[in-house]
Amino acid sequence: MAEHIFKEYGLDRMTIYEMNQETIIKSPVKLQNYHLIMLTEGSIEIDVNYRIFQMTGLSSLHLSAGDIIRKIKASDKVRGYHIVFSDEFHAEIRSTRNSPINLQLKKEYPYQIFTEKEYDFLLQSVSRLITYINDTTHFYHALVIKNEVHNLVLNISDKRRKEHGDKIYKADRQKMILERFKGLLNGHCEKQHEVSWYAEALTISADYLSKITKENDGRSARAWINEAIIAKAASLMHYADLNIKEISEKLNFTDQSSFGRFIRKNTGMSPKEFRGYVTDTDNIPVIS
Repeated sequence: MAEHIFKEYGLDRMTIYEMNQETIIKSPVKLQNYHLIMLTEGSIEIDVNYRIFQMTGLSSLHLSAGDIIRKIKASDKVRGYHIVFSDEFHAEIRSTRNSPINLQLKKEYPYQIFTEKEYDFLLQSVSRLITYINDTTHFYHALVIKNEVHNLVLNISDKRRKEHGDKIYKADRQKMILERFKGLLNGHCEKQHEVSWYAEALTISADYLSKITKENDGRSARAWINEAIIAKAASLMHYADLNIKEISEKLNFTDQSSFGRFIRKNTGMSPKEFRGYVTDTDNIPVIS
């Protein structure tokens, strides 16, 4: 597994992995850093915050800290780059293009497909980055790396803005509410289990929130919340040092019994059976 690490002030600032089956992100997982996946060959199916992206060759996908990868499946032969940024380095790079439009575009359209010419241009940036990272004798080592990262990210953002810039102003209100609801679930479902809390945060009624979710995929807001809690539970059950009682407390259940009833109702399994299922298969049951 080839990796190239940019260090500054004694800290890892960015790592570039030459992607193969071994470097594919394991799931389910909540990301702690900002990621950029550039897929040159092969295919990857990835479920990010309840959105499924079908990556093909000559494409990129931005992933942010806090994103939950529920499932990921790659073809036998994948080739490309997986770049991971530290929080501090990402914030530093982002500061030069931190406009509301750019941020909203990246959130709505994290997946981007390129022409061969466009993608080859991006690969040249990655190739230069690897060269700069490995040449620690360069007097301006850190500066040329930061400049090249800016170039790479800005070129991807330029393509995104040209393709989707007008859409951000014409976005359907219900779609925007649904995306905000997904974001709230991602950040708060461990503690907040009631539809009314999310509706209040979105400044709409609970009935209207359920109307929007049902019109989009046939499920109520309650079903969405339950699925988010199940996903969180599945993620926590991968930690062997956490027992069922501790997991139930982290997920804000009044006691272990109520947590057990919730798991059985929504998965058809006891917490012990569910733990065995997710740790053996890396799967999260989908609530119908």
